[in-house]
Amino acid sequence: MGEYREEVRKLASKMMEVMDENLGLPKGYIKKAFNEGMEDGEETAFFGTKVSHYPPCPHPERVNGLRAHTDAGGVVLLFQDDEYDGLQVLKDGEWIDVQPLPNAIVINTGDQIEVLS
Repeated sequence: MGEYREEVRKLASKMMEVMDENLGLPKGYIKKAFNEGMEDGEETAFFGTKVSHYPPCPHPERVNGLRAHTDAGGVVLLFQDDEYDGLQVLKDGEWIDVQPLPNAIVINTGDQIEVLS
């Protein structure tokens, strides 16, 4: 699990570099903002791994799902189940299902990226 977490952390770091470039920010700007006040090279920004499994409900008419929310963090890498959908995005006032793609990673930018951009 440690090796897997390290590879996911590297991917998140690379995504922050790509966001820097696309937002016209200096290279390393977002990463530095998340680690502000630390010694050079020290990374203390929160990095967590969460595994969730929501088995199909035998009474789907009773399922409410999660409340509408934004992701408060910076970069969220979401590995969806290939068979079951459930992720939705709000676009133009309408909830739209995000169809899972095999072996794909959904990248959510959180509220902190919005503030930094």
